[in-house]
Amino acid sequence: MSSFQQLVCTVVAVIGLSTVSAQAASPAAVQFSADTYQTGPKQVQRVGRIFVGKNRIRSEMQQSGQTVVNIIDSDNQLTWVLYPQQRSYIEYSMGDAESGLKGSPCEGIPGSQCKNLGDDKVQGRPATKWEVTVKTQGGEMRSTQWIGKQRSILLRQEIVGGPVMEQRMLAIEELNGRQVEKWEMKMTQANQPTQSSSRWFDPELNLAIKEVNAGGYVRELRNIVVGTQNPALFSIPSNFKKIVPQQKKPTR
Repeated sequence: MSSFQQLVCTVVAVIGLSTVSAQAASPAAVQFSADTYQTGPKQVQRVGRIFVGKNRIRSEMQQSGQTVVNIIDSDNQLTWVLYPQQRSYIEYSMGDAESGLKGSPCEGIPGSQCKNLGDDKVQGRPATKWEVTVKTQGGEMRSTQWIGKQRSILLRQEIVGGPVMEQRMLAIEELNGRQVEKWEMKMTQANQPTQSSSRWFDPELNLAIKEVNAGGYVRELRNIVVGTQNPALFSIPSNFKKIVPQQKKPTR
């Protein structure tokens, strides 16, 4: 999976949509724009926008009554947070996004280690089995992952001392005029009821465009338009002032 495709999946997840891919079968060469929707149990809806260009991503959300724009430049490993009402922006370095073994679940995850355990099958689907170790604040998290060969989708994950997750494709459907695959994810853990959710995976975009979780949470991309995006969307306006965040003084 390319680092840019990981960024697309991460941004989509942050603004309200998960992805069923642990990796992508091909780079994120498809440029598109879409509206993002989040609906909770109380029908409180959050609406935003996402634009995916050539190695750049723009997302827009409303926060505290004002529009906040995030632009990610994967080539230069920079993130800009723009505040249009104040005509200002903050610049952040993304750090090393190339960490991890190439072509593995660890790609783009700093401090992670992956070991290829060979070919296997999950629900009759060919998969590659991986042993994954990720450093956390409390130590490390170890898991075994099965990545499907056809879609590079995480078909199964077993976390040591934690839950077991498995995903299964149920049907091919049409959603908002797009041909998608409906997947069901089930998560089980000892002495706890099984949790399930549904996701609709778009093969062209290589990510899930809709997710329905337990508890009534719905997250979705709508009004998807595939096509070349205006480069101006991913640049900072010349009249915007750069803000340098003040570092907190160390406490004595």
